[in-house]
Amino acid sequence: MNNNNYFGNSYNPLPSYNYSPSRSMNTYAFVNGIEGAKSYQMLPNQTVLLMDSDNPICYMKQSNNIGQATIRIFKLEEVTEQSNKPNEYVLKSDFDSLVKKVDELIKGGAKNE
Repeated sequence: MNNNNYFGNSYNPLPSYNYSPSRSMNTYAFVNGIEGAKSYQMLPNQTVLLMDSDNPICYMKQSNNIGQATIRIFKLEEVTEQSNKPNEYVLKSDFDSLVKKVDELIKGGAKNE
């Protein structure tokens, strides 16, 4: 019998898996509220984005190497294109200066009557 197996017939190589327990796995899922996010099962070293099915909220749930999870809550808002208008606001010093001028005009007008 011509056998090129140097370890005899009992050698069965183990299949190789491309899995590393320290590698983080990122994914997303839909849940019903914070209670759904709290009960969502995760593996250690995993990060999951959990979208609330009923509200514009998402939860980022992260677990550490022993499986303890923390949850951060984010409010989702639509971002609209911002206009090129400059911010229209008045500095307090400018406002105070205007108030002083108006007061002077009022006092000057009262003297002329």
